[in-house]
Amino acid sequence: MKRILLTMAIGLLSTTALAQAPAQAQRPAPAAQKAAARDVDPNTLANTALQLLQAIDRDQAGALWDASSNVTKRSAKREDFVAYVGRTRKPLGTASLRSWIGVRREVVGNGAQLPPGLYASIEFSSQFQGKRTAKELISLRRDEDGLWRFSGYVIQ
Repeated sequence: MKRILLTMAIGLLSTTALAQAPAQAQRPAPAAQKAAARDVDPNTLANTALQLLQAIDRDQAGALWDASSNVTKRSAKREDFVAYVGRTRKPLGTASLRSWIGVRREVVGNGAQLPPGLYASIEFSSQFQGKRTAKELISLRRDEDGLWRFSGYVIQ
């Protein structure tokens, strides 16, 4: 399970149907994807990731998975993801402070472990009850319809 979630986390928020055109026709050329990766505002990604972390705080991991990228849905079952979040996050208690410390954008090409596309990973330094600290990583995928969707969560 950890391997599945780490794979999801390498890689970007609501679910809509994909267009009926062939997938290759929908994908921008690699140069366009790299330009798009540079054009994504890190503050916007960090704010989106913070909202997703707040959903996890409210025990809404199932709803998060429901609205996730199809890449995520193919990688892990809903019940496995919800169980993982409960097992790793709940014992820490309430989050009292979160600061984003990094935003990594990556274009994944053909032949990689993940489906081709644009991904972003946002890392947070988080403080919980009893001054316990952890690093949280939220990943997003820009799906073929141009929307960024949740694609993974890891806490270390």
